[in-house]
Amino acid sequence: FTNSNPAPQTIINGDVCFTTGPVTPPLTIAGAKVTPCPSATGTDQGLAAANLNGQPCMSLGAGPITLDSVIVGANPPGTIPPGCYSSAGAMNVTLSTTVTLNGAGVYIFRPGGALNSGANSSIILAGGACASDVFWAPVGATTLGANAAQSLSPTFVGNILDAAGITIGHFANLTGRALAFGGTITTDANTITVPTCAGFVAGGIPTLSEWAIVVLAALLAVGGAAAMRKRAS
Repeated sequence: FTNSNPAPQTIINGDVCFTTGPVTPPLTIAGAKVTPCPSATGTDQGLAAANLNGQPCMSLGAGPITLDSVIVGANPPGTIPPGCYSSAGAMNVTLSTTVTLNGAGVYIFRPGGALNSGANSSIILAGGACASDVFWAPVGATTLGANAAQSLSPTFVGNILDAAGITIGHFANLTGRALAFGGTITTDANTITVPTCAGFVAGGIPTLSEWAIVVLAALLAVGGAAAMRKRAS
């Protein structure tokens, strides 16, 4: 876990687990801190990622795609309903744009490459969507873009499972979890908050199997953590 900012503080409203971390970080952790991460956390993350990767998905494109310009059904560009979405390449959010996740249900995004959000962009929730039900499982590394100023509202939402590593840009505000067992997470004057909304239970597309829900609930129930190395509980 690397915390690059000298000031202001990175604030983590959740649990943190890492093997190596900053010695004198300007860092506030509201939950528990565990070092090193138990190996079981890696097992949990692997099971959850395998389940996410096993869900039937709608392909958004054969190469890199921009989520803010994606059209799903009759929705306007960048407005995405519950579902599982994949791409053969990276998934990107263009700088200074907004992607809206609209509707109660489970959201799974599986980039075949990296996951990147541009500077001053945002992922927002509408229509009963809950950050607890949003999952990102990229093949490549995740980079969340910087903000020009500190934001009191989230600039990105959901649970990121990415062993290739997660970098959270200056002033970015994540409501979700950053889980990177086997990789490194880098923070920089961020606010990271474990979601408090109730997870989706009935119906929805895709509907996760009961086993999947149990695995994901076990993985995330402890409070998830956000900024960590080798973290997944």
